[in-house]
Amino acid sequence: MTRLILPILGIVIFYSESIFATFSPIEAYGETRFLVPRFLFLFILLLSVYYKPKTAYIYGFTFGLLYDVFFTGIIGIYMFLFPLLVYIALYILRFINQNLIVVGLLGLFLIALMECAVYQFNMLIGVAGIDFKTFLTQRLYSTLLFNSLFLLLLAYPLKSWIGNLQHAHLED
Repeated sequence: MTRLILPILGIVIFYSESIFATFSPIEAYGETRFLVPRFLFLFILLLSVYYKPKTAYIYGFTFGLLYDVFFTGIIGIYMFLFPLLVYIALYILRFINQNLIVVGLLGLFLIALMECAVYQFNMLIGVAGIDFKTFLTQRLYSTLLFNSLFLLLLAYPLKSWIGNLQHAHLED
């Protein structure tokens, strides 16, 4: 039964992103702000650090493809970015401490990197309708703040749960 819990949790987080995305855009201080939930990427990042990297790569590829199919018109960008960013994170974490605060900050940095890469790709193909300054002020900063709230609320429970799952698999 424990083998089904991880994919079910991934699916729940995948669909929760679309629920939270319905609250975006919001008006704050007279300006429009876009909140882009990247909970799934943070979940995959936590899997890579506290569970098994191979599982995280599989989830990154699979959920990246699903993300492309359901939410974007461009097949392949998230399918490529999720595993690549997990690889970058694991490479960086080889040299620094892997505590939850460091992993969370690294996750936010990688979300910023992902958002910039997606923006640049959309600029390249001509579908981005905003300039870079507007992207920063209306989308990137609010997205990082929104995802940091997710980390503050759920990173420790997810880390603990993933750690318990790791120990359960070791005992099998």
